[in-house]
Amino acid sequence: MSEYSSSTSSLEAVPVPMRPLQPPIPAATESSSGAAAKTAWKLSMNPLASHPDILSALHTLLAPLDSHLSAGAARVKLGHTSGHFDDTAAELEGFARRLWGAVPAGIGLPEGEDGIDWDAYMDGIEHGIDPNDSEYWGEAVDKDQRLVEMAPIGFALATMPDKIWKPLIPETKMQLATWLLAANQRLTPNNNWHFFRVFVNLGLCRVGAQHSLTGLHAALDNFEEWYLGDGWYSDGATQQRDYYITFAIHFYSLVYVYIVTQPFFAGSRWSNPDRIERYKLRAALMAKDFVHWFDPDTGASIPFGRSLTYRFAIASFWGALALAGVEVEGMSLGVIKGIWLRNLRWWLWKKEIFNGDGTLGIGYAYNNLNMAEAYNSPGSPYWAMKAFIPLALKPDHPFWSPNTPELPIPPSHLPSPHPIPNSHMIIVHSSRPSPSAHTYALASGQYAGFVMRHSAEKYGKLAYSATFGFCVPTGAYGLEQAAPDCTLAISDDAESGNENGNGNHWRVRRVPLDAKIIREEGEGAKGTALYSRWDAWKDIDVQTWLVPVTGDLEGSKEGDWHIRIHRITTGREIWTSDGGFSVRAQSSVGSQRRLTGWAEEQDEGIEVQNTETDAAERVTTSAVIRSSVGTTGIVSVPWAPSGEIPTPSARVIHTAPNSSIMFSQSALPAITHHLTPREEPYWLLLGVFALSGKSKEDGWRDAWQAGAKLVVPEWLAGTLSK
Repeated sequence: MSEYSSSTSSLEAVPVPMRPLQPPIPAATESSSGAAAKTAWKLSMNPLASHPDILSALHTLLAPLDSHLSAGAARVKLGHTSGHFDDTAAELEGFARRLWGAVPAGIGLPEGEDGIDWDAYMDGIEHGIDPNDSEYWGEAVDKDQRLVEMAPIGFALATMPDKIWKPLIPETKMQLATWLLAANQRLTPNNNWHFFRVFVNLGLCRVGAQHSLTGLHAALDNFEEWYLGDGWYSDGATQQRDYYITFAIHFYSLVYVYIVTQPFFAGSRWSNPDRIERYKLRAALMAKDFVHWFDPDTGASIPFGRSLTYRFAIASFWGALALAGVEVEGMSLGVIKGIWLRNLRWWLWKKEIFNGDGTLGIGYAYNNLNMAEAYNSPGSPYWAMKAFIPLALKPDHPFWSPNTPELPIPPSHLPSPHPIPNSHMIIVHSSRPSPSAHTYALASGQYAGFVMRHSAEKYGKLAYSATFGFCVPTGAYGLEQAAPDCTLAISDDAESGNENGNGNHWRVRRVPLDAKIIREEGEGAKGTALYSRWDAWKDIDVQTWLVPVTGDLEGSKEGDWHIRIHRITTGREIWTSDGGFSVRAQSSVGSQRRLTGWAEEQDEGIEVQNTETDAAERVTTSAVIRSSVGTTGIVSVPWAPSGEIPTPSARVIHTAPNSSIMFSQSALPAITHHLTPREEPYWLLLGVFALSGKSKEDGWRDAWQAGAKLVVPEWLAGTLSK
């Protein structure tokens, strides 16, 4: 596959992107050895601002895959780990997922100008769909991964048959059509997979092969059952409201809109005007909530839910809005372009996401198999190629024009706190300027209703941060392996573990029994809270209220703090650990040793304060960590509407390596309690603090000390005692 790159003069003509999160990578140079360094260097030097820049980035990402192609070009083998499907399907995944990026380039530019070696793709198809070939992809069965990878092939046939279908010989065309028809004959999971049948039938229709219009409309009708309102779907009959709603359901809906409004399909039975308008209207509504999931300065999104290894696929929703011509009230094309570009930069300027050969690895902010799902194979991360969907727009489209500069998100679109009932979240944007501004979600109510690795951590934590991410366990023993950041963890054998090594197991919330958003009543009222309830054991009932602190607490800014209120009834002896946001736990200077004490000169380190709780003096037990990426802390506030206040203890938990999806070395501040059985409930009130970044002007110390002034809001306090 040939590589496209912008000329030096065109790169110099592009304005420097606004507020990049990462500077160009200093450790990698053009002469650095290794494919990973070369890939990272090219992307770090790419401003990612114009059509040529984005096309160049696509080729930089795809180029390392060429050396992994099989002899017949039908398979891409990127490693020796496995997903829960067969290795042949995994190697098909490596082949097909490239198309989500290559096809938009092929749509937007004439052959020879897109820089894609379509002959190689057709060679791969010829070998992959021939049952007598050693590289045959195999016949799809029910709920087969092959059905997933048919979708980008169908997308290619539906949009650029001259490049991917017309040159094939008749026998290969027949074999390809036969292989794809399995999408109409096999069962799929009852979720976003129904869209794969849609793309296959669009492609087969476009090339004049056997297809099913009825099957397409039946597949699309499923999503009407899952529409919740305000732009939100559920991904099937589930309680999950994660990125599949945007980078799957909405993305596919908008690509469908684009395809069926092209001349070949427009006005036909494939192009339902009512459905087209519904999809565009719902996407516009979704944009008003989804914009809150993105840090307005850095472009980072809040990591939440499954399939986070698809990384910059998260940006694909914004690109698809532009592709389908969706107009969002108050949000110009320049704003949409800005959200998309800032997120791409946040990802593509990270050298840590690349393997040694320059390919994308499994992980999130760095390569980390510990956080992966069972369906992640080495080729899975290339689902991220969906982010390149705007390349389907011609270079002279207004989206690419210098007259459509990327714009920041208007403050009017980011009221904070912002409750989202359909996702059971309250999104908070702190009122601080960059780089201290922090975007995070308070969460209660979602869960995965199937067996999934780390499902409690990906859906059940109390908060998720665009800056600090979250942790997943590395083992089953102790708080270091449990890594319970942003959650309440409970153990009934913690003390025995300290004595004989057989205990110290911790439970966290996975499935809530109840969850709802509570709002302060009255005109102009801003107060809101998120309530949930769960049972750690049959005799342990936990109710939690999550409350963003509104208004500027003396010394701090709005959004610096949120409070957690727990009401715990227990019939057994237990230990609790309430964790704050986890943070990078390495020094920013010298040998980057693990943070331990306090380094005054570097203004970073750890502080832990343990004193007797005194409700009158408001003395707090607390722990705080400050490092190069930000400051995070937690305080115990002496308060209870009834009963004796249990004695808190503060500590910092240095989590096991690779617990965090953001940092390979992480730590979290925590408050622990020891609770004995009693009829009366225990009340725990905690303040959770976080600032992004680190600067001399952020005034973090004053903001942190404001935690001693935290109180339960009056509008909520009255309801808690009832």
